[in-house]
Amino acid sequence: MRQALLVLALFATACATAVNRPIERIPVRSDPPGAVVSVDCGNAPLYGGTTPTVIEVPRTAEQCSITIAKEGFAEQRIDFERQLSRATAANRVGGVLGGTFLAAIALVLTWDNSWIDAQFVSEAYSGGEYIGSAAGNSIDRKMGGAYKWVPGEVSVTLAPDE
Repeated sequence: MRQALLVLALFATACATAVNRPIERIPVRSDPPGAVVSVDCGNAPLYGGTTPTVIEVPRTAEQCSITIAKEGFAEQRIDFERQLSRATAANRVGGVLGGTFLAAIALVLTWDNSWIDAQFVSEAYSGGEYIGSAAGNSIDRKMGGAYKWVPGEVSVTLAPDE
C-alpha cells in the first residue's frame, strides 16, 4: 500500500517533465535546401546540419537562436522564444488536491453552528494549492520540461545576395 502511494505521488508531480524530454527537437527547412544551420543555444552543438534537418536544443537554455546560411544567399537568423509548456497545467492536480485538503481542514476548524469563515477557508485552499503544485513546478523548471521553444519548427526562404 505504501509503495502504491509513493508511485502515485511521483506520477502526480513533475507532469511536464514526464511529457517533455529535456531536449526539444525542432525541424528546420530552407528554400533552397542545403543551407548550413548554426545553433547558439545553451549546450547544444554549434553545427546543426544542413537543411532539411532537425536540431536538438535544451529546454533549460535561457536564450536560443539559429543562423541559416548558404553561399550566394543572405543568411537568416531566427531567435526562439522560451514559453511555458501547456503540460505544466497537469501540476494543478496536486494543487487542487492540496487545496481541497487544507480547505476541508479550515472548514472543520471554523465550523461553529452559526458561521463559517469563508475568507479563512479560501486562503487555506490557496495555500494548499500552492504547496500541492510547488514540487512539480519546481522539478519541471529545473529539468526543462516546463518550457517549449517557439517557433516549434522553422521554414525560411533565403534571398539571393545582392
